[in-house]
Amino acid sequence: MSRSSPFFAMQVVTLLSCSVVGAAEPVLVRLTTDGALKQRPAWSPTADRVVFARHNGAAIRLFELTLATGREAPLTEQPGPEFDAVYSPDGTSLLYTFDKTSPNQGDMDIHRWSPAEKKSAPIAITGKTLSHEEWASWSPDGKRFAFTSTRDGNQEVYIADIAGGDWKRLTTDNGTDAHPAWSPDGNQIAFATDRWGDLEIAVIGVDGNGLERVTRSTGLDDYPAWSPDGKQLAFTSNRDRNLEIYVQDVGGTAVNLSRHVAIDNFPAWTADGKLGFISNRDDGFDLYVTSEPLSNRGEPGASAP
Repeated sequence: MSRSSPFFAMQVVTLLSCSVVGAAEPVLVRLTTDGALKQRPAWSPTADRVVFARHNGAAIRLFELTLATGREAPLTEQPGPEFDAVYSPDGTSLLYTFDKTSPNQGDMDIHRWSPAEKKSAPIAITGKTLSHEEWASWSPDGKRFAFTSTRDGNQEVYIADIAGGDWKRLTTDNGTDAHPAWSPDGNQIAFATDRWGDLEIAVIGVDGNGLERVTRSTGLDDYPAWSPDGKQLAFTSNRDRNLEIYVQDVGGTAVNLSRHVAIDNFPAWTADGKLGFISNRDDGFDLYVTSEPLSNRGEPGASAP
């Protein structure tokens, strides 16, 4: 199937319902139609490109979709496994996770990819023992990045300089801390944690202080993503017995945005406030994005936190 026409095979679909006060139902734009399993989309700072990982059997590779043309191409020149890529704030490079496969288990590092140089370099690698360095998130100024690592035994959240060195461990709980997201103002890291039982969303200061619990649900809350203005967090939750995309005002209550019988996962904002995610609502896992910024639709209404 040709991918050369504008917005390759895009399809517009309407969400079944959404609990948002004074707003019409959101409209989604379907960006892919191949149906292959995908994970963690991330938009470029100018919102003209989006990168995501695509699974093909046991293989997993990163692809970049140019929205104006609908053209899609592998991000790097290595065979993978590679996933969880995110653009730098200036859009000139990306961080991603590279899995150095070894007998019976993987050894994951974080690499930096330079599209201009077509060159990849590791910036967070295994220490003396096998460990997983993964799920990078840039600081707004592009000088540091947050990520998770098991190098000290437990999965914790860390911060490091992009130039190398100066690692700082932010979390020290016996539970699992995962999927950090750096706030737009540069002051906080949102992450998922099971320290209170099941997975919940929490925030912590970049100095390691000021831990706050954001969600309190009977389900699993994961994959937090800050809105560009820093006022809202999107995340995945199965609190309604199905994986859905929720949006919550920071310090407020959560609203089920997707409300669909399908699996909706991996929320990601565009720079202008649209919200994308992966869904299998149309026979396969594909990438969707709202047709307009969520701010144009009104503020979230009251819902269970």
